[in-house]
Amino acid sequence: MAETMERTVDAFLGLARLSGTIRVITGLHIGAGKDAVEIGGIDAPVVKTPAGDPYIPGSSIKGRMRFLMEWAFGTVRHDGHAWGWKEEDCRDAADPVLRIFGTNAKREAWGGGPTRLLVRDAHLKPDWRQAQLEAGRELTEVKTEVVIDRIAGKALDNVGPRQFERVPPGAEFGFDAVFRLYSVAGDGGRRDRECLAWAIQGLGLIEQDALGGHGSRGYGRVSFGSLTLEGPAGTVTIGDNTRTAARFDKARPDEEILKAVRQACGGE
Repeated sequence: MAETMERTVDAFLGLARLSGTIRVITGLHIGAGKDAVEIGGIDAPVVKTPAGDPYIPGSSIKGRMRFLMEWAFGTVRHDGHAWGWKEEDCRDAADPVLRIFGTNAKREAWGGGPTRLLVRDAHLKPDWRQAQLEAGRELTEVKTEVVIDRIAGKALDNVGPRQFERVPPGAEFGFDAVFRLYSVAGDGGRRDRECLAWAIQGLGLIEQDALGGHGSRGYGRVSFGSLTLEGPAGTVTIGDNTRTAARFDKARPDEEILKAVRQACGGE
């Protein structure tokens, strides 16, 4: 692996930081796991910090983005494994999914370099948190759901209602991600700039889909706003312009977003 990377990766060009706000539109549930369930408590609690505040793990954002982008690029494996699991997936050093999200470090066939995208845990915006507590409101809500009898059309008597903890609509989290820029095979970072533009469009895919669990039942609709891209060449405001995902083109990223990336990161 190291030998392959030395041959293809020419130079590290710097870091680009993408920051903004994640706004919860419908209740958000990212589960804390079975170990967090208590007798007599909520059936499905959300993940929280040691201080008790809900947060969005960076792995949840990155994982959902990768899942959606593998479908968008047509690289979903029929065996259910992530793209890049097999050596034959890793032969194209320009592959955007593997450049953005990484591949198995043991695959010597991969010559595209290190994982580009780092996504931080997203924590509650201090202003929203303070306003919620000052108003006497909790930082999470509880939604009760039942199992419906398919014949009678009402709740089953022998299956009790379940309680799901959710982050309420209106909650705001700080979004922070870093993208590593490299020159590969003498391209001066051109392909990495394209991959960064696609990654920004990947946020738009999440907006159209869902974040966290139970998205098919209305949970997890979010928006990414007030986005700023700070790169080696300057800082650019992207604002709320992630909603080009409906025009997602696997051959070339959106021109407007790519232009912003070039302004922040240099190059053409």
